[in-house]
Order: sequence, then C-alpha cells, then structure tokens
Amino acid sequence: MVSTYSYNEPELLRRIAQGDERAFARVVDKYTPVVYPHLLSYLKNTEKAEEIAQDVFLRVWKNRQKLDQIENFPGYVYIITRNRAKSALKELLSDPRQTPIDPLQDLFAHPQSVSVEVKELSNVLGKAIEALPCRRKEVFMLSRMGHFTYEEIADQLGISRSAVRQHMVQALVFLRSYLKEALGIIVSHAGWIILLCDLLLR
Repeated sequence: MVSTYSYNEPELLRRIAQGDERAFARVVDKYTPVVYPHLLSYLKNTEKAEEIAQDVFLRVWKNRQKLDQIENFPGYVYIITRNRAKSALKELLSDPRQTPIDPLQDLFAHPQSVSVEVKELSNVLGKAIEALPCRRKEVFMLSRMGHFTYEEIADQLGISRSAVRQHMVQALVFLRSYLKEALGIIVSHAGWIILLCDLLLR
C-alpha cells in the first residue's frame, strides 16, 4: 500500500518517540535498503545480516523515547549498525562450527592473546597506514580511529561523500596488498582489515 503522506523524518521520529508503530515502519522501510547491504558486505552471511538488521531497528525502537534528542538520525543508525556488525563478525569468527576461511581467524576469535606474531602484524599494519597518501590516510584515520561517519568526514575535510568512500576503498585495497607483500597474509575481505585496526591499533 502506497503511503498518502510524504517522508518527513523529524515528524516521523517525533511520532515514534510517542510509540507510533506506523511511523516506525516508515523509517524501517527507508533505512533497510541502507542497513542490510552494509551488513551483508561486512559479514558475508545473508542470514546473519538479516538478523542483525532486525536487531538494529529493534534497538532504535527500544530507545525510541530518546529519538527527539538525536540531531543526526542517519549517523545514529550508522553507529548502531557498525557496532552490531563488529560484534556479529567476531561471533561468526569465534564459532567453531564456522569453516576457517582466513589465516587471521584465530586472532579475531581470541584478540586477548598477545604474541610476537600479533605484535609484528600490528607494526606492519601501522607502517602500511603511514604509507598511505596524505589525504587518504587522513580519511582512513578519521573513519577508523576517530569513528566519524563519511558525511562528517566530508564536511570536516571539505570533500564529497563519494570522495570519502573512494579514499576508503583505495585505502583498504592498499592495506590488503601491503599485508600480503609484507607477511604473506591474504585477507579475504575488507571487513577484516577494519577489525585489525580496531583490535591492534586502539
């Protein structure tokens, strides 16, 4: 059924804060095409991505009374999605029923185990980041270390959101290549580079 009223996010959020389920459904419809693909690209698991997407919106609903205090709702949804994606990926990698698909699985499953190899990996990753072109490194550090959204980075650096995304894509490609050349480690997808930064460089 097609809605007879336009999408007015501030008004919808106000109504959600008051417990309006129809308004909540409108927001879920709006953000699902953004949240789910992001989770799927990160987790590489359709069932898990669907589960976490539902959990993201459930958390929004449970905290609905605070929505009228949130100035940047897209950023709010992004932060919930990012944090749940990280937790879900760690759960997947620590699950003994999962088939190992990457030599870094033990590190992600047991980040508390510090060894010479882990220290070496941390050093190499740090050198790889330092080797990035200046603007690309700035974008990468703001995203991974500063936890800024792409929109916030674009505003801060005076560049477009698409330029931020392109810098991040190129940075991840370079870091994966650098790790392969330096240590012979093949990282199967970019999400694990992000986890490496979170686990080793925090």
